[in-house]
Amino acid sequence: MLDLGILWGPLLVVSLTLNLEAGYAGVPNFGKVMFVAGGAAIAGSVSGRLAALMLGIDTRGNYVGNVASIVSQANVGIANNPALTFQLFSIGVILAAAVGAGLGLIASYPAIRLREDYLGMLLLGAAQLFQILLGSYDPFIGGSQPIGVPDLFWWAPSGAGWRDLAALGIISSLACVVYLLSEKIARSPLGRTLRAVRDNEIAARSLGKDDVAIRRKVIVLASAISGIAGAMITFYYASVGAGTWDRIAYTFWPWVMVIIGGAANNLGVAMGSFSFAFALKGLNLVKFQFASIFPVDVNYLEYLLFASVLILILMFRPQGMVPEKSSLTLPPSEVGLIMQQGAVPVSPLDKDGRPLDNAKDPAN
Repeated sequence: MLDLGILWGPLLVVSLTLNLEAGYAGVPNFGKVMFVAGGAAIAGSVSGRLAALMLGIDTRGNYVGNVASIVSQANVGIANNPALTFQLFSIGVILAAAVGAGLGLIASYPAIRLREDYLGMLLLGAAQLFQILLGSYDPFIGGSQPIGVPDLFWWAPSGAGWRDLAALGIISSLACVVYLLSEKIARSPLGRTLRAVRDNEIAARSLGKDDVAIRRKVIVLASAISGIAGAMITFYYASVGAGTWDRIAYTFWPWVMVIIGGAANNLGVAMGSFSFAFALKGLNLVKFQFASIFPVDVNYLEYLLFASVLILILMFRPQGMVPEKSSLTLPPSEVGLIMQQGAVPVSPLDKDGRPLDNAKDPAN
């Protein structure tokens, strides 16, 4: 259950940000992995180097080459220094958000000039190029070989499962904040504007809405949150590598979750991501027991299963588990109260449509 929760948390965060972009704003972001990997890479790279600098650990001029020894010494140094742990964690998260937002800002320029299909292909190619660059430049995060990261969860009680429980608490808190933020945006005037721009940007422009600025803000915000999700995963695994972030897990899977759950509906996305994570974790537990039954390699069963589910959803329920619906800006009780207070008595009419003599005066 801990493993399921830790898997679901980051996937929920990434899928919610994708829902903001694609579901509400109509931006088909097929490069989500770039923003997750960017946040993870900067958090993993900077936290270790900062720990070495603040603890006076000699890197011998080659941090990546001596990272195993450096991280081991850093773990000993931060074990009795809660303030340093908090500083490293906070700096890593802030930098991850900044790098994600910066990448999102760069990606927003083609996003406001290209049609949806061309934009999707461009972002997919850009994400792949970014991963190649991460894997080719060794001094940053070790190139193709993952490097260790200081363990910032040392404060969890010793014993099986406690560290996972601490990580789950932090990741779940982030997921809850992102969900509430997404709901707040959906129920705000901005949420209605996003839908208007998505459905008819020409009409939105005629009403004075700056669709370019709106889309750019959404992309930057979603990319910053995706970068934070990448940093959380990096700190949990205490390692970072270019090969960790593949486009299947952090681009295509979030798309499957949004489609299964229901685009432009945060509750549906939450349900879709949980169903996906539960099925994935359950399948990984039992698939090797059926190795002799299936004619294909059981390691590919998850891809076959989710591809089949996606096809069936698109064929028979394209709106997803929870279809999109209008979001009330105010609670229903407050809307009803406003309607009652603002109601104007209407004079009863006779059969010819003329007010009756004993009708109440609307002014009263």
